[in-house]
Amino acid sequence: MPNLIVMPKAFAFVSQAVNEPSKADRFRIRRHVMLGLNKRLGSRRTLREAARQADVSLATLTTDSGPRVPPSESTETSPDSADAEAHARRQTVRGQDGKRLGTEFETACLQLDRQIRARSGVFASLDNTETGCGELISELTTYDTAKHAAFPLKYTIDFDEAEDSCVPWIFSNMAFAHSVFFATSATNDFRLGRPYTRPTLIHLRRTIRSLNVQLGEDVGHLDDATIYTIVTLAMLATLVGDLIAVRAHMVGLRRIIELRGGESYFVERPKQHFMLERLDLAWSAYSGAWPHYSCEPTDWRSAFTGPQTASGENNLASMVAKMVDARLSTVFQDFQRLTRLINAYANEDGRLKGDVFQHVLASIQRRLLWLRFSQVDSWSERLRLGMLAYLTTTFQLSGRKVSYDYLSVRYRLSCQALGACTAPDDTRTLNAWLLLVGAMSVLEPSEPWLRAMWDEIIAGSWSVWEDMRHQLESVLWIGNVQNEAGKSAYEALTS
Repeated sequence: MPNLIVMPKAFAFVSQAVNEPSKADRFRIRRHVMLGLNKRLGSRRTLREAARQADVSLATLTTDSGPRVPPSESTETSPDSADAEAHARRQTVRGQDGKRLGTEFETACLQLDRQIRARSGVFASLDNTETGCGELISELTTYDTAKHAAFPLKYTIDFDEAEDSCVPWIFSNMAFAHSVFFATSATNDFRLGRPYTRPTLIHLRRTIRSLNVQLGEDVGHLDDATIYTIVTLAMLATLVGDLIAVRAHMVGLRRIIELRGGESYFVERPKQHFMLERLDLAWSAYSGAWPHYSCEPTDWRSAFTGPQTASGENNLASMVAKMVDARLSTVFQDFQRLTRLINAYANEDGRLKGDVFQHVLASIQRRLLWLRFSQVDSWSERLRLGMLAYLTTTFQLSGRKVSYDYLSVRYRLSCQALGACTAPDDTRTLNAWLLLVGAMSVLEPSEPWLRAMWDEIIAGSWSVWEDMRHQLESVLWIGNVQNEAGKSAYEALTS
C-alpha cells in the first residue's frame, strides 16, 4: 500500500521564474513540503519548540509578584493607563518571568527525556514495552497545564515561587513522578466519563507502592513531595467518590503534619495549607462529614483588623446582618472584604500575597464548615451553603463538573424553598447570586425548577451578562476566577 502524503495546511508562495527556481526558492519549497514530517517526537528540536510555545503562554499569564504596598480594601481603580513607564516595567517583569519559566520547562523536558530513554532515575522500573518517551513527555506538559487550569487562583494569588515549583521532584521522587502520570491519566478518564483505564491503574499502583516504600524510611515524611503526592491521591479519589480511599489518605496526611509540627508547619507553606484546606472542603462537601484538619472555631470575630470600610457592598451586608445568624454575617463580610482585596490587586495587575490570602480564607472556610443550621430552608443555612458552593469554584476541571453529593442535595433543597416566598426587591441580587453560583458548581442549569425560578427572579432585568456581572460583584465575585464559568452558566439559564 503506498504511503499517504499529508498535504500542508497552508500555501507558500515563491517568485515566478521562467527557468528553474532560485536556490532560495528551492529551499523554501523543500522546507514547506517537509513541514511537520522531518520531526521526531521527544527530539531536542521538538522539546525546544514545546518550550518556546510554553514560554509564550507563560509570558502572557505570569503577573508581577514583586513587592508592592497593599491597596485599600475599597480600592476599585484600574492602573493608570497614562503611566506608560509603570506599564512597561510590568511588561518587562512578565517577560523575564515567562522567559525564566520557559527555560526551566525546556531543561526539565530534556532531563526527563534522558532519564526515560535510559530507564534511569525514577523511571528505572519502566520496561521497553511500556509508555514511550514522547507520551510521558506529553503527560508532563499536560499535567503542568491542567494543574494551572484546575487552580485558577494561581493567577490572582502570589504563593511563594520556591514552594510553587514542583518540577525538580519528578527527577528525585519516584512516588511524585508516578503521581504526575496518574493524575494526568485519571483526570482524562474523569473528563471523558469513563472508569479508570489500564494505564491509569498502572500509574496508581506504582504511586502507592513507591509512596509506601518512601514512608517506610526514617525521614520519608520530611519530604514535601510526600504531602503533595498524598494530596493528589486524595483529591483524585474525591472525583470518583471513593470515600474510603479519601479518608485513608487524609488520616495519613494528618499524622504526617503532626510529626512535622502541626499548625506551625504551614506558617511558611501557604500553598500546601491551601491544598489541605481545599481537600477538607471537598471531603465535607461530598460526604457531609466534619473537616479532618480544621478544628472547631473558638473565636467568631472578624479575621480582619480594623473597622469595616464604607462601600456600596455595605448596603447588602447590612441587609444580610438582619437576615442571618450574627456569626455567619461576620463570615460573609470577611468574604466580601477578601474578594474586594483580590480584585483590587488584580485591577493593578498584581497578586495578593499567599500568606495573607490563606490566613483569611482558612478562617472563612473553617467557620463555614463548622457552622450548621438544622433548617435547610432558613436564610442562614442557604447563605452558608451558597458560600461553600462558591468556594468549590476555586477548583475546576475542564469538560466536567466535580460532584459534591452532600452539598448538591442540601443546596438544591434550600434554593427550592426560595419559591415559597416572594422576594423583596433588595434581595433579588442575592437570590440571583445564589442560583447562578449553584448553576456554576453543584447544580445543573438545565434543571426545570432552577430555570423557572431564575426567570421569576430576573423578571426581565439584567438581560445582558455585563449587567448581571455587575450585580454579582456586589455580593461575592472574583473576576479572574469566575467570569468565564459565570458567563457560561448565565447563558445556559437565559437561553
